[in-house]
Amino acid sequence: MDQLPAFGLGIQEVLFPTFGVYEKLLTAKETEIRSTRREVYKYGPEPRQELDVYYPTTAPTAPFTAKPVLAFFYGGGFVTGERRNEKFANGLTFANLGHYFASRFGFTVVAADYRLLSHGAKYPSGGEDVKLTVDWIKETLTKQEGYESIDLFLLGNSAGGVHVATYLFDATFAEPRKTVLAATRSGAGVLLRGVLLLGVPPHWGKEDNEMLRGYFGDGKIYDHSPQGVLEDLRKKNALPDLPGVKIALVISELDPKFITDTVDEFKKGLPDPAAAEVIVIKGHNHISPVLGLGTGIEREEAWGLQVVDFCKANATR
Repeated sequence: MDQLPAFGLGIQEVLFPTFGVYEKLLTAKETEIRSTRREVYKYGPEPRQELDVYYPTTAPTAPFTAKPVLAFFYGGGFVTGERRNEKFANGLTFANLGHYFASRFGFTVVAADYRLLSHGAKYPSGGEDVKLTVDWIKETLTKQEGYESIDLFLLGNSAGGVHVATYLFDATFAEPRKTVLAATRSGAGVLLRGVLLLGVPPHWGKEDNEMLRGYFGDGKIYDHSPQGVLEDLRKKNALPDLPGVKIALVISELDPKFITDTVDEFKKGLPDPAAAEVIVIKGHNHISPVLGLGTGIEREEAWGLQVVDFCKANATR
């Protein structure tokens, strides 16, 4: 972690140096990380629509009364990313994240692939893949023994967080969202209790490049950004009702300024700003938080404790 400030703040400039720092830290814990049981499932008809489930060996601690499930969507700028990167650290990402939350805290972790630009992704396909993942949890995971009642938490990192925001806010998903929303639990099933957006750009300002145009559409980069979607819904007096859902905007101390400088503005524009909080991760950059989990190093994993505390605070009572 001490090496990270020297790499700068820009995503491209920190990318490869940061991966270089964490490879040895993760491979040193390979046996432990691989000890967590993982199963693979299809959540949709497309080749990319697969997910890994990491199962805990111990029950979650209080105050959970329903099974806590954390669904993770990685970043990659809409063009790269996979739930298991076999080219880095012997394929330990994102098994490290699944292992950390499952083995330490009794969470069941779902890590889902989603369609990239090379697979024909086009807004709002990312939100659709999040929706299908939630559907799989609701329709399939709940049929496994002990999973009849689930408190669901979504953790979206960077581009993956943009897709989570699309699912959470875009009117396209208003009806399917209702099936996992309720202020209080009245029986079995899945309830969305919290959303954590890790290093997620609310918008890209005046940035206009091939990648963003490819996913969001020509002239639609801002309109389809999380902040643009919320602004449009506010003008229409149609902001989504999200009963029982708390939101955490999680930024790293060394995130790019276009993220850190806009997070407070984004929070004010949420449907219920009072139900949201900003969490600042000390010492990390845009790439490092998810790589630090499973290393066994207290400073690297401290933000994971903040995630757990957020989930516990918003669990079904």
